[in-house]
Amino acid sequence: MKLPCSHCGTIDTEENRNYLWKMYNLVDDGGRKHIEPLVYTQSDFEDMGYSSMRDMDDLDRDSVMISMENNMAERGLCPNCGLPDLRGYTEEDFMTEEDARELADMYAEMAAERRMGA
Repeated sequence: MKLPCSHCGTIDTEENRNYLWKMYNLVDDGGRKHIEPLVYTQSDFEDMGYSSMRDMDDLDRDSVMISMENNMAERGLCPNCGLPDLRGYTEEDFMTEEDARELADMYAEMAAERRMGA
């Protein structure tokens, strides 16, 4: 028996997971789900003077974890289980599939231009 996530209450089954991701893609959230994820690389840890996250002291490790958890929450994801957190949304907050696809294409194009330096 799977227990609900202690943060968002979602029960992680394949059916729930598929439905949540489908609905997440339809949320009209002002583009927050299209924010690029915060990812730390090995060179980031080396810049802080560590060879890996395992070598970090508790304060630095907590800082890294909190920043990644905050980024997940900003993008509408549960920082505990990683699934979409759709609590508080109503029917009016969801777009049609066509509108959502057009918006996602626009944000993908903007991200590509940003990576190219335009």
